[in-house]
Formats: sequence, C-alpha cells, structure tokens
Amino acid sequence: MNDETSQKKPNILFIFTDQLRGDSIGVEPNSQVITPNLDRLAGEGVSFSRCMGNAPLCVPARSALMTGQLIRENGIWSNRIGADPNGPSHVRNIRDGGYRTAVIGKTHLWRHSAAGKPGQHVKEMEHNLRDWGFEYTHELNDPIETAWMGCHYTDYLKDKGWLDEHRRYIQSWVEEMRTGNITPWGQEPAPVPEGEDIDSYIGRTACEWIRDYGDDRPFYLQVQFTGPHDPFDGPQPYRDRYDPSQLEVGLDEPHEPPTGAIAALWQRAPSVHKATRYQRQRWRAWYYANITLIDDWIGKILDQLESKGELDNTWIVFNSDHGEMLGDHGLSSKAVFYEQAVRVPCILRPPNGTANGLRSDAFVEHIDLPVTMIEIANAKPLQNSLGRSLLNFVSGTDAGNSDKNGKKAVISELFGQTTVITGEYKITVRIDDHRVAQLFDLTRDPHELRNVRNEQEYKQTIADLVEQFVVPIDERIDQPGLSDYRDYVRRTGSVN
Repeated sequence: MNDETSQKKPNILFIFTDQLRGDSIGVEPNSQVITPNLDRLAGEGVSFSRCMGNAPLCVPARSALMTGQLIRENGIWSNRIGADPNGPSHVRNIRDGGYRTAVIGKTHLWRHSAAGKPGQHVKEMEHNLRDWGFEYTHELNDPIETAWMGCHYTDYLKDKGWLDEHRRYIQSWVEEMRTGNITPWGQEPAPVPEGEDIDSYIGRTACEWIRDYGDDRPFYLQVQFTGPHDPFDGPQPYRDRYDPSQLEVGLDEPHEPPTGAIAALWQRAPSVHKATRYQRQRWRAWYYANITLIDDWIGKILDQLESKGELDNTWIVFNSDHGEMLGDHGLSSKAVFYEQAVRVPCILRPPNGTANGLRSDAFVEHIDLPVTMIEIANAKPLQNSLGRSLLNFVSGTDAGNSDKNGKKAVISELFGQTTVITGEYKITVRIDDHRVAQLFDLTRDPHELRNVRNEQEYKQTIADLVEQFVVPIDERIDQPGLSDYRDYVRRTGSVN
C-alpha cells in the first residue's frame, strides 16, 4: 500500500476502561456521574444503551475484543490464561491494512495477577503484544500486580522515589481483599501526588504519543485505562466533586433465595452483603471520582488530537471490559451475569462528530467492535466472526432502531457457563449440558431479583430459548479448550 492511499484513511482511537458499568456515564438516564467529555463524545456520535460484554471478567472480555470470537470459541473461560496471540487479531489485520498500531495502558492479554512471576517486567512480554499486531507498546500492569511486578509506571514511580509507598498501599488493599472483609468505601486516595496516579500516567502518556506522532501512516491507538477498577484511589479533589449523601445507593430491594454460587459470594464477602446505606454512598462516590478523573484525561486527549489537527480525521471508539456490582445484589466487583456486571458503555464517534448524539437501543456486544474497526480501516475481515459492524448506525438518522444489526440476542460467557440476553429474558446455562442456572423474566422483573428457572410456567420458555439461541452455537465450542478448563477446575478447586 502506498503512502498516498494510507493517508486517505482515518485514524482510529480506541479508548477503553476497566470495570466501568453501563449506567455510570453522564448521558445515561438519571446518572449522577460527572463525565462532560464522554458526554461530548456521545453528543457527536452514537451511544449504545444495550452493549453487553461477552464476558464479565478482564482476560476473557479482552480476548473477545481482540479476536472477534465468543469465549466458547477461544477457550478463555477465566483469567488463568490469555488467548493465543497468533490466532485471530483485529489489530494485526488493521496493521496489515496500512496502519501504525500502538497500545498504551493495561492490556491483560497474558497472565498477570498473583500467579504472575514476582519481579517480572512487562517488557519481557512485548513479544506477546507484537504477535497480536501492536508495533508500539507501552504496557502497564493492573494496579494489583504493580505490588510485585514491573511495568513502565512502576519504573516511573521508582525514578520519582514513590514506588515503595505505592506498593505498601496496594499490598494493604490486596491483603484486605484476601480476608473477604472488604471495605471499598474506606479506601484512601493514591499515596502519590495529585496527577501522578496510574490513570493520569496513562492519559498523559497518550497525549504525548499523539503530540509526537510523525508517521505517514494513519494510526490505530488503544488507550487502556486501569480504572475505575478498584482500588478506588482517585485524588481528593475528584472525591470532593461528589457529596455521598446525595447519591443513590442503587438496587436496595429484597432478594429471592439466591443460587448456591451467589450465596457463596455473600458468605465470602459479608461486609459487602451487609453494607449500610452510608457505606454504599461513599463507595459510589469514590468509584465515580475515578470515572471523572478518567473523563478529564479523555478531554485532554481530545484537545491533543485537535491541537495536532487530527480530531476531524479520527474515529473514536469508547468501551469497557465489564461493569462493577457496587453493592447491588449484595455483591462487589464482577464475574456474575447480572446487568451491573455485564452491561458496558459503548460510544462510536465519527470524524467531524457528525452523528449528532444518536442513541440506539439495539443489542451490541464486544465482538461487534473489532469488526467495526476493521471496516473503518478497510482491512481484512476476521474469519467466521459473529460480530457485526456498527457503522450503519452512524450514517442514518434512526440509530434508535433496534433491528438495524438484526441481533435478537447477545451472549456473555464465563466459568463454563453461557448467558443469553434477549429483550424479554436472560437465561444462564452450563455450556456442556445446557443445565439452567438462572432465568430472569425481564418484562416482569427488570431488576433480576427473582430466578424463575424452576417455575413450571417457564418450562417451555427455557426449552425455546435454548433451542433458538444456544443450540445453534454449540458447534462453535472449542472442545479441547473447554476440557482443559474443566481439568483445571477439578485440579485446583478454583473457577478462576
């Protein structure tokens, strides 16, 4: 491809957060979150109110986004392993289509966490990201792993003399997590000076990369923030923008008897299950503060694009891997199929911001985004992906039409289970034998408080849902990958 052809292509900026639930940006109805820059993107683009993550956990979700495959296809059922970097990759296809590809921030495409090697530095894994198709990499660990693994951010902290204090802070938080008696409403701000936290580092590095960009090719840049994943460590000035006493506490209704798995989670973290109204309000304030911090950096990134003269030649995609329970259903974190963990924000802003704030209630899922970005880049399509491009929502004036992409349901999968979400029902079944774990009648029970899987009147509904939406994709199961995962669970007693 010659330079002249390349220069005609638009840039693509993919901004990605970790653990940002779908209702926690300013354009959502009744939102109390301050996000003027995300609101601006939504006002110049299309926002999707029913975007569901293909897995409510980091590594599986990110694998789906990279490959355009469902979890059943790539076999990444938990965080224990990453997907094959030599398998399908939308980044590699975009690179081969004439783009300079880059990533700044947390990728979580290989094994970090407590099972990672203490002392290992992300630079040792650059070959992994290059196999995925990234030409430039500036990777950071998840905040948890910065306690014992190295990355560009820990290098920065060490140079500034702040690393030991940062690691003590993270280690204290990790120790609390391991006790089960977690108190997210009691977390302190990051111990570094204001503007030196990990997400500020990512935002600043992204601005500098855009400022200094000089390649003749268009760029594909992923900016992957680590927040608002806990610890909720936003600087005090961001916390001060919220009055906890004025915040809604979310879902605060009685529960029907839970499944065994949910009851086990309640028992494992009783502090969350029994959190008071005041504690939940503080928890939300700290979570929202982290979101507003990230939003400020998104604004700075947009300003840098504009200063560089590239804003009107750049597609901007905004998304997250999964949500955060925030005490709803008596739970924290993610790794469950409730809407708070599965639904994520999704915004698509075309060059010149010409979509005029359209809002769609069409079903969208992670695997649609790589297909969309490949179409923008006019690159080689991913083979056999169930993802569908979202570009048709941008061109018309009726983005709210939920039939535009033809999806009657979306899929979310984790720990050997598959969840199908339709307009009327949400059903979760074991992938091997379709045994039902949960069924919610979303028309009667939009808050998912009553599991009706054992009620006689839903027997035929269950059969119909499985026959229409589960059986047709059984042929896509990576059986060796599923078998390997089942062996791991039996061997370790852990699903993750």
